[in-house]
Amino acid sequence: MRKNLMAMLVVTFLFSMIALIPKGFSQWNIMLDYLVDSSGESIEINLTAPVYITSVPLEVYDGQNNLMMRREIDQYFTKRAQNTRFNRFILNLPLPETMPVRVVLFPRSTMERRYTLINPEIKTDIKKGKAQAYLPKESSINLSVVNGDTTAEYSLISAQEGWHSIDITSLPGELKKPGTGLYFAITFPGGLSTTVTRYIPQVFVDAGTGYTNIKGKSISGHPPEISIYDSSRRLKSGTGQSVKFKEGEFIFQESFEGSRKEVRDGDRLVYNEDGYSFGFDIPYFFATYNMKDNTISGTVSRSGRVAFKYASQYLEAVPDEKGRFSIALQDPPDITRLINIRGGYISPSGNEYWKIFDWGHLFKASPLYKGSEFDIKVMSYNIHHGISVNGRLDINAIAEVIRESGAHIIGLQEVDSRFVRSFFRDQARELAEKLDMYYYFGENFSLLGAGYGNAVLSKFPIVSASNLQLDSKGEQRGVVSAKIDIYGKEIDFLVTHLSLNRSIRDTQLQQIKKYIELLDQEVILAGDFNCTPEAGEIMYIERKLREAGKELEKDELYTFVKRDGTPVRIDYIFLSPEIAISDLYTIDSKVSDHLPVVADIRIKDI
Repeated sequence: MRKNLMAMLVVTFLFSMIALIPKGFSQWNIMLDYLVDSSGESIEINLTAPVYITSVPLEVYDGQNNLMMRREIDQYFTKRAQNTRFNRFILNLPLPETMPVRVVLFPRSTMERRYTLINPEIKTDIKKGKAQAYLPKESSINLSVVNGDTTAEYSLISAQEGWHSIDITSLPGELKKPGTGLYFAITFPGGLSTTVTRYIPQVFVDAGTGYTNIKGKSISGHPPEISIYDSSRRLKSGTGQSVKFKEGEFIFQESFEGSRKEVRDGDRLVYNEDGYSFGFDIPYFFATYNMKDNTISGTVSRSGRVAFKYASQYLEAVPDEKGRFSIALQDPPDITRLINIRGGYISPSGNEYWKIFDWGHLFKASPLYKGSEFDIKVMSYNIHHGISVNGRLDINAIAEVIRESGAHIIGLQEVDSRFVRSFFRDQARELAEKLDMYYYFGENFSLLGAGYGNAVLSKFPIVSASNLQLDSKGEQRGVVSAKIDIYGKEIDFLVTHLSLNRSIRDTQLQQIKKYIELLDQEVILAGDFNCTPEAGEIMYIERKLREAGKELEKDELYTFVKRDGTPVRIDYIFLSPEIAISDLYTIDSKVSDHLPVVADIRIKDI
């Protein structure tokens, strides 16, 4: 008993000492790095600080010494680092007309620290085997060249300011292929660091009737010029400037009326950027489905590989000398799976051409894909750990509700991972496997190896995803952010579950709104907001997004029944203005204490 009392006193004393640490104490443990995105005209400043640091005054000045911003660290949107001892704070600000940018931490105090942020100049010429960087005196640069499992490392220290060259003639052939990444990590005197990324050019062409999407990565850091010629080498289309260009990655998009000028089999794509150019011939590429032997067969006019994306499977074949190929499917496809098969040609250099074949004529079914628009269903579903209103744990019943709904993208709340109350099952993974979907789980709370939080399920590939922690009291809340590729069109799908406390919800929605403002694509926000439609919090988020129920005047729709028997709507789907909605409804089910809410929406490719 006495030992337990002593242990409690020691723990209490330690926590009391931490509470007495003044704001800014141990500020030398704060690390700063940054990224400059000239094409996106922004600067991202990252501060990594011990968790007990609650206040870091910060000022930012442009090249003319004009004050651009004055902030406190708790005014940033916070993304918690993997290390539980440190938080990472992210601040995005517009790129000023004049560089360098000056950042001051703890201004006008004895702890003041100053940083000068420049936009490093990088030149890369793979063919000549040379990479160059303009460096200040006593700076260092580490160059990592990466393609798959093959890597090469180079480094140098600048004895004086000026251009410094790195000899990369010894690069192995694997690292000279399209798609190879070159990562320049530059450290300046005093420890300030930044990273510049370049890629050996590679293109991904996604084309069909009425639309063309071209994605890729550049070696110069500037948007390339891309032109498309027909089989007679007559110019059909010049893409001009990119729709999106950031961190060396670009996306060109064009939509057409009817069949005018879109990319067709036999066309040629020509790529040019700062003296680097190559041509990519679009092959004649045909495929059919043979129901009798359950195979996809066809021909392709150029040497390379063909591939098909079928549900979660990636099927690949090397055509014979006459360009013929045949791929056996594992199981007979149902209608929805067959019309989702995409075919791709991959050239020997790694460039890719993907198209959607019209499989729909084999069945009496309409493809999901309609020209340059996509009709899809999205769902928000608080699954209550898979426990029904009768107290029965049944994750199979949850899967069946989702399957029968036909939803393509689902935001889940109250998801367990290895918790004893749900018999140690990884619910997000299990649902994804049962439904043959991609998934991402965002853990907000963990205990003895078990996790609890939000998740995304998607029939479409999840390109990237992250879990962002929200300011919380009591139960930790968060928002999952997933970038989803819908036939080459990327959207940002967010899932959240907000606090029961009104004032905390206000703070959480402010953080979510700030995060949404950083996104540059259409946004869908789904979740359990724990408040009714007339609440001020809902009106606040409507300044940025449209609430689907209010848009369709679904005043009687409810998703939850309170203890006193009152039905209320506390689960929502919010949409960017560009996304059209045709219907919103709930599914009558008792496998959770919430009803799933489903929206029929239409997303334009451009």
